[in-house]
Amino acid sequence: MKKSLLLLLFTLMVAVGCKESTTEPPPPEPPPNENSEDYFPNSDGNYYYYNIFVSDSLGSQSGTKTTYYYGDTTLQQTPYQIEVDTFNVNGIQSVSKSFFRKSITGVFYYVDIDTNAFNSIIPDSLRGAISFDQEYRLLYQPFELYQTWPVYNVSVNYLSVQFDVLKIDAKVINKNTVDLTLNDSTFTKEVFTIRYTAYLTSELNQPPVIYGANGFIVEGIGFIMWDGHSEMINFLSGRNIYLPNSYVNEKLYSYKIQ
Repeated sequence: MKKSLLLLLFTLMVAVGCKESTTEPPPPEPPPNENSEDYFPNSDGNYYYYNIFVSDSLGSQSGTKTTYYYGDTTLQQTPYQIEVDTFNVNGIQSVSKSFFRKSITGVFYYVDIDTNAFNSIIPDSLRGAISFDQEYRLLYQPFELYQTWPVYNVSVNYLSVQFDVLKIDAKVINKNTVDLTLNDSTFTKEVFTIRYTAYLTSELNQPPVIYGANGFIVEGIGFIMWDGHSEMINFLSGRNIYLPNSYVNEKLYSYKIQ
């Protein structure tokens, strides 16, 4: 059972997913306050350029990541925007797409739980016993210091025992005024730090394995840095870009907001 649950975790790290079920369209929301702060600019054509540094027990690697928003689609009767991420690590390039929606209550990313890649590794003994949704909540709004929220949860009812296989929480842990150098200019901004923590339970009689990463976010720009365990960052990226048991730093050096 332990091996099966560990396999499930690593697939979930690729999948990206959970908070609210999207089998029905979300209810209409009131128009946003034009004077409210925006920590996730999402216009089509926005670009973000990051430098990547990855380290593990064998050494280190470096590279770049480009993120841009282009187009939209509808999944499970819910409209989403399309995010395209291009990774170049040690000369190897990979491209992935993810789908997100932004509302006055937060930012949500979609996961397709019906893909063959997901279903193929779920052991027969757990089929029908797993409970999860199709989105995860990256950000919670209104955004404020010490705000906490559930990001993702997968529970299993196995042999009449129900427990969480994977639980991810987030908390805004800090706010600092920082001098930033971006787009070849230096300016001062308030930077919020969000701590994302994942708890993996592979055996009921053992404490959970804990993974974590910090996201650093700025009003009017978005995430300017990610720093933490590869397992956590892979989950938030929606793909197994980085090898397990490594430490990842993604730092923004340039961006374009439409």
